[in-house]
Amino acid sequence: MNAGRVTAKSADDVVIVSYARTAITRAKKGPQRNSGAEVMLLPVLEDVMKKGKVDPKMIEEVCIGNVLQPGAGAINSRIAQLLAGIPDCCPNFTINRQCSSGLQAVAVVANQIKSGQIEIGIGGGVESMSMYNMMGQVDAEKLSDKVFDHDQAQKCLIPMGITSENVAAKYGITREQQDKMAYESHMKAAHANKMGWSQAEITPYKTIVKDKEGEETEVTVDRDDGVRP
Repeated sequence: MNAGRVTAKSADDVVIVSYARTAITRAKKGPQRNSGAEVMLLPVLEDVMKKGKVDPKMIEEVCIGNVLQPGAGAINSRIAQLLAGIPDCCPNFTINRQCSSGLQAVAVVANQIKSGQIEIGIGGGVESMSMYNMMGQVDAEKLSDKVFDHDQAQKCLIPMGITSENVAAKYGITREQQDKMAYESHMKAAHANKMGWSQAEITPYKTIVKDKEGEETEVTVDRDDGVRP
């Protein structure tokens, strides 16, 4: 694409033949709160191959982005790949790039195709903010004293909530501006839901939720639940 215009086709063009996603639901409260990364990733991998009419044996690389899981969720990603019927001979690796890991995964697979390393691959991302959190990855007790003697290195330990406050203060972003942007964003999302645009791109699947007593209930995850119309 060039400024919205399709240019001349080339033999080394990279083409996205299909895409899929689960619904985006609330952390700690939504229907995916007890679902592991492999549970959420599995229906997406299955659906993206079905929509693209791609034989799993033709997949030459799977790259999944993840931020919060230990090891960027490499084991869960590999498990989901195998459960989806993609053979074990297909390599799998994960990327932790904050905060665009899934997008980076897509870019990496596209570049692999562009360079001739592979012909068909899957790039995507998965995240559970119910089971994992950003600050749980680092144990300050295990860091060297050098970290706390270096101003920039020490800032790597600042929670995201504090960094957002710092950005707002630095650039003079008011609460009113943030609320206005949030309002407009929710109105756009609510309109997309009303028109059925969001629903058309969601891959429904069934999963298990537990109540406070540990009782399990099967639910269908088929819609984004964070929009406030």
